[in-house]
Amino acid sequence: MSSPVRTPPPADGGDRLLGLLLFLPVPLVLFLFTARPLGPWLSLGLGVAIMLTHRFYARPFAVSRGDRRCLWCGGAAGGGPRVELEEPLGRTSWRACGEGHASCLARTLGWAAERSRVLALGILGTLALFLCGAAGAALGWPSWLEPADPVAVFRLGIALTVLPLGWMAGGSQAEGPTRRLPFPVHIQALLGTLWVMWLFRLVGLWWLVAALLHLARRLA
Repeated sequence: MSSPVRTPPPADGGDRLLGLLLFLPVPLVLFLFTARPLGPWLSLGLGVAIMLTHRFYARPFAVSRGDRRCLWCGGAAGGGPRVELEEPLGRTSWRACGEGHASCLARTLGWAAERSRVLALGILGTLALFLCGAAGAALGWPSWLEPADPVAVFRLGIALTVLPLGWMAGGSQAEGPTRRLPFPVHIQALLGTLWVMWLFRLVGLWWLVAALLHLARRLA
């Protein structure tokens, strides 16, 4: 006798709440980097430590619920279509709650995969430049560098990277990612890709304006 097919338990409000709580270290790192509330060295060190350790607890949570939460909206996936992805940290399996959300995922992630090198350079390159600049400003070298200068460069680089992803990816004609993605998707799985795209749009616009205003003041 064949064993019955086991269906994954449905996602619930607890999954959404835990996903939100596990997402909070991301804005916390950005706050530590840009506001430096604990001083330059402690803020940078704590931010880097949180950033490097986040995936060790957030990723297992996201992956373990990949079969019951929609990767697009974060709701219950039910028996929706499966989505197989090649991430920097390995191959993973997720679900969407329906064909419509599976299509949104395919277009968004396909757009990102086609621009994998540009997005990786924009995020990692900006981060490296910021950390070097922030350390230099804390040491007082060069003398003309203000602590707010690396923050403005960080905001500008990240904004110019995530704004096209947030606003343009969903309208692409890509049928799905045909190559490895430039980023792991467990962070967006914590909330749902849809909501992370909106964060990219809104925070990206805010950071772009803030960075340009700072640079205009410095040049003046």
